[in-house]
Parts: sequence; structure tokens; C-alpha cells
Amino acid sequence: MIIKLAKLNISGYARSEARKILADIGDKKIILDFDKIPMLGQAFADEIFRVYKIKHPDIEIVSINMNDAVKFMIGRVGKPGKMGEK
Repeated sequence: MIIKLAKLNISGYARSEARKILADIGDKKIILDFDKIPMLGQAFADEIFRVYKIKHPDIEIVSINMNDAVKFMIGRVGKPGKMGEK
């Protein structure tokens, strides 16, 4: 499943936004497309790349189209899922 974050009209800061994005996903692989997302808040990144991964270790998260600010914030919250580059 590919999730294009820019199309969801999110701020990218709130933990609750991250929870809504990942709620009820049945796929074993999630591709997060960060195209046109200039930056992330720490709580948003933490919820996806640390908290969600702890609760769902069998789900692979792949991040694509990240700029340096997004990569930096994901790196701050711990080891993210597999990170792809485009």
C-alpha cells in the first residue's frame, strides 16, 4: 500500500495524524511517500517509526521521496523501517 502524505492534507506534526494514517492497515508493507512534505514533527515521526513499529513488527515501512529535513527527523526518533530513496 502506498500512502501519499501530501494528498492527505496533514500538517505532519501531530501524533494523532500519524495514528489516523496507519489505522486499520491490513497490508504487510507500507510505502510512505514524503513527496512535497517539507518537514515532520517529532511526535508524528515517533508514532510511525518507533511506536507503530514496536506494536506491528511484522509490517515493513518503506519511506520514499524524503528531503533532508524529513530524513533528519525520522533518524532522531530511532531506527526507521527500510528507507528507500527516489
